[in-house]
Amino acid sequence: MKTPLHLGAALCLLAHIFGGCRLLNDQAVVQGHSPLRPARPSPDSVTMEIIWARFPAGDSALNTDAWREIDETQLPPSVQRELANNGLRAGVVGTRLPDVIAHALHQGEAPSEQSSSAAVGQSVQLLAEPLVHGRVRRLRRNQRSEIQASEVYGSLPLLVSGGRELSGHTFQQAQAVYALRVDPQPDRAVHVELTPEIHHGTARLRWTGGDDGILRQAPLRDREVFEKLRFMVRLAPGEMLVLTSLPDAGSRLGHYFHTVDSADGPPQKLILIRLAEVPPSDTFTAAGDTF
Repeated sequence: MKTPLHLGAALCLLAHIFGGCRLLNDQAVVQGHSPLRPARPSPDSVTMEIIWARFPAGDSALNTDAWREIDETQLPPSVQRELANNGLRAGVVGTRLPDVIAHALHQGEAPSEQSSSAAVGQSVQLLAEPLVHGRVRRLRRNQRSEIQASEVYGSLPLLVSGGRELSGHTFQQAQAVYALRVDPQPDRAVHVELTPEIHHGTARLRWTGGDDGILRQAPLRDREVFEKLRFMVRLAPGEMLVLTSLPDAGSRLGHYFHTVDSADGPPQKLILIRLAEVPPSDTFTAAGDTF
């Protein structure tokens, strides 16, 4: 059972989404801190808001009606087809959200105690979270950031579509992750690149390069990177990238990235990535490394 504090914080999140304000510095917005606290971004970074929202599986308004107002044309047709073949869908919306998405983000009721107790395995944590929650990331050009799209599955039997071919593989201790990179432009727009990945197995110490170019050891799991599903969109300040699954995703990527298994049926998840803040237009006048 969620407290009034959780619900109040969730409403504050929605006020920020529609008012264009900043959120907390990479902290869950459902924590007991005022979301009005001013942020202090680095002069060479952009601020991205990541928002998760659950909704009933098969909701026709969110699976069909909303997409009449979502621009999918920023993605090449070949990428759109690959995403659809794997149960995924993506597009861009302007600063004014479609009404059905706005309604989904205004959900004020936490999941009932009964439905939370009915959850099993990896779904317990996600079902215990508010229906709508979010985080803030401040990213520099080409800095890798990861968006967790699922909890860890003990076993993940995946079907992958590659054109006309369908292959299968089962991953152990696996988690769906979007790898996110940004490329700010001189006109204050930002190129946002997203790549679906499955992280699996036991974390082992590996050498990895940081943003400063120095190699360090860090505990990392194996990654299955879906290169054919990588795409880039262009966002102006206030615009959002919308990600969800097709309602019939089955055992494809869309199911593991955008549903939560439960005894009452798997609710779907929207993931929205909003460009909340960019530096002044003269910050990125020089061309930097691109993807």
